[in-house]
Amino acid sequence: MGRHNYLEYQYKIDYYVLKEIWGATGPLLYGAGEQLAEFRHKVGMEHYIMLDEQERMNNPDGCYYFNDVDELVFQGCREEDKIMMRTKIKENMVSRNTVL
Repeated sequence: MGRHNYLEYQYKIDYYVLKEIWGATGPLLYGAGEQLAEFRHKVGMEHYIMLDEQERMNNPDGCYYFNDVDELVFQGCREEDKIMMRTKIKENMVSRNTVL
């Protein structure tokens, strides 16, 4: 795993809000359950569990950090769920510097 620093990202969203948005999705496309698990793991490693040079977690407020909304949208969902996720993420995302 490469080193990540939350300063590389422009936006953030509260951990629990994103989990709620993901949980609100309807049926997945056929056979997408394993892909969803892989997607969530990848997002967790790249946008939540960020390590500094000393292998310590470098995530000051426990949010998911990102630059593009689609980084947090599972592409294996129905189109209406993707639209809903993008909309809800945009409604709840804030600038990286915002104190929550």
